[in-house]
Amino acid sequence: MTISTARVPLPDHNQQTFETCIALALQLVASIELAPAVGDQAPTSEHLLNFARQLDRHADDIALLSGQPHANIPGQGWARYQDLRGAGAPPLQAAYHALHTAAYLGLDGGQATAVMLSVVACGVRELAMAGRERTYH
Repeated sequence: MTISTARVPLPDHNQQTFETCIALALQLVASIELAPAVGDQAPTSEHLLNFARQLDRHADDIALLSGQPHANIPGQGWARYQDLRGAGAPPLQAAYHALHTAAYLGLDGGQATAVMLSVVACGVRELAMAGRERTYH
């Protein structure tokens, strides 16, 4: 799932990669919320942490594609995540909100999309650290 930085013939590849990233992130976040309710096994903390790392990598790739290779995407994502948490959003809700925003903005959202993916990674990381104490609401 690597986004290509080549400017020539791969815009479809970049779009497909982005859409795959969004779909997989939605499945993961939904599994955190819904798996226990339907009797499925929730993702492990290790799985969540690995996925958060991949989201961060995709966020950096999107920043690169948008011409912002030196943007501090993790720092901006963390700040936005803290804003959401400070407004009372639990980690799962913050992750959903950021994921919906990233999907809405798409690749054309550039750095803003990258920051939203980083926010999702922050939420997933916090949920991973909660271990068995995760809340699913």
